[in-house]
Amino acid sequence: MLAPSEFVNTTGYLNTTTYGLPPKATLRALRRASDQWANRADWMAWEEDGEECRELFARIVGMSPTNLALIPAVSLAAGLVAASLPAGPGDNVVIHENDFTSTVLAFDALASRGVEIRQAPLDGLAEAADENTALVAVSLVQSADGRVADLDALARTGARLFVDGSQAVGAVEVDASRIDYFACHAYKWLLCPRGLGFLSIRDDRLQELWPCLSGWKARSDPYERFYGIPDTLTDDARLHDVSLSWFAAAGAKESLALILSLGPEAIAAHNIKLASEFTTALDLDEPESPIVQVTVADPNRVRQRLEAAGVACAVRAGSIRVAFHLYNDSNDVALAADVLRAERGRGT
Repeated sequence: MLAPSEFVNTTGYLNTTTYGLPPKATLRALRRASDQWANRADWMAWEEDGEECRELFARIVGMSPTNLALIPAVSLAAGLVAASLPAGPGDNVVIHENDFTSTVLAFDALASRGVEIRQAPLDGLAEAADENTALVAVSLVQSADGRVADLDALARTGARLFVDGSQAVGAVEVDASRIDYFACHAYKWLLCPRGLGFLSIRDDRLQELWPCLSGWKARSDPYERFYGIPDTLTDDARLHDVSLSWFAAAGAKESLALILSLGPEAIAAHNIKLASEFTTALDLDEPESPIVQVTVADPNRVRQRLEAAGVACAVRAGSIRVAFHLYNDSNDVALAADVLRAERGRGT
């Protein structure tokens, strides 16, 4: 377990794919923000928290803060990119056929413009692309089973890439610098309060997105004027900021700081080591990520058995899904593996 002093009540929690557990520092920050609210604090302090979150996330994924927009959800980022995509009849968009719906639904709507929507399996995305492919959309790590997209193969297609990193950043090492559009919600592996996410936009795509969701922070001097159509807009990714969830940012800066202090590389190594211990115990294939899918005959009943044993997990795509993060250890592996080994032995 990494940073044991920062966590309580984590034993058996193998459901970070649904939401991450908060560090103590994050909870303190949330309480402090609510007290400040009650005492009529200056709202600019919470805006500064958002800017600190932008800086910290940029360091985690290898981007400049000027390339990051603050967003509340990945679906909003996907909608912005889809609406702005210069594509029409004769063009196509390739999506993973079984991806998380929020990652791909906005791109399916482009069919109304005459864009061909090609749905392909994860390992066939690159082959589905051709010279008329405007964009490929995929989650870097798959929510249901933990498989990892082959970004090298996708980059070689020459198409724009929209990548959802919500099940990746904080779980595995991520370099967003080579991805056109990289979206991430922070309430899973980054252990942040729900309501704060990020959209990373590569330099050569900054001017491609329409400011159709932009608000008052889009102007070049957002804290100087608040009214009317701006004379000049900012030329960085802040153009696409959505109004900040102040208290989410107040807590998130502590979670992001912890992730950065522990080191994404060290966290990734810890996570995959536990996942590998788990797959070895159940004689499963080596994991690609800290998310592991276990096939059982009656997943809902087995999930209840796991919960009775103190294991928090989920049922996705007809299987048990477990996930290992920095607050887990080998005892958590054994706790889940013992139940699942017995269930699989029963054949039920």
